[in-house]
Amino acid sequence: MKNAISLHVSHPSAKRTEHFLNRVEEELVQIPFDWQKLKRADVVSGAAKLVTKDRSIAIVVVFADSYLDANEIASANAFPELLHARWTVNGDVLYLVEAADQDKVSALLSLFAGEE
Repeated sequence: MKNAISLHVSHPSAKRTEHFLNRVEEELVQIPFDWQKLKRADVVSGAAKLVTKDRSIAIVVVFADSYLDANEIASANAFPELLHARWTVNGDVLYLVEAADQDKVSALLSLFAGEE
């Protein structure tokens, strides 16, 4: 594995999410992310933002209280309207992937959707 991501989030799905992130082919770097500014942050347990070194890909992971809350977070923050980004929910975790290469976005979303 190219990555050795360790998220500092206290959430039941954190280890599973680390596994997915560590399977990403591109090298990822975790950067500061102020998730408290998200709409519906009241149902967020934690979040992380990771980017490739050239910043061509950005991945935001949001740990919610439930599947329904994760979907509400995406809708409240207008994630469906972002031009070069798409999102998916796996259990109580929301994954947002942003990149100009839509094939790469689709491949990452497929990985995060549950391919283990």
